[in-house]
Amino acid sequence: MREVFADCGVTEFVVDDHSGAALPGLSHPAAAAFIEAVGGTPQPKYGWTDVSRFSSLGIPAVNYGPGNPHLAHRRDERVDTAKILAGRSGCAPG
Repeated sequence: MREVFADCGVTEFVVDDHSGAALPGLSHPAAAAFIEAVGGTPQPKYGWTDVSRFSSLGIPAVNYGPGNPHLAHRRDERVDTAKILAGRSGCAPG
């Protein structure tokens, strides 16, 4: 940050990195279009993610990915290959 803003005379930064929970934004046109494009049924995501940060700024965002969220970020985290491929095809253009 100091390097990026050195020419601006900024010498001090305060990092305020907190945001509340993100409410479901499934009715937002961008989210609705995403859901229609990838298919399936939206499921709740429990726990904090960067979607909260975007939501607090009024930017529509969704969590999307394969696997069981209860297995995420654990020593035995795993995802079936078929689910990875299905998630990938959901994001493919066209």
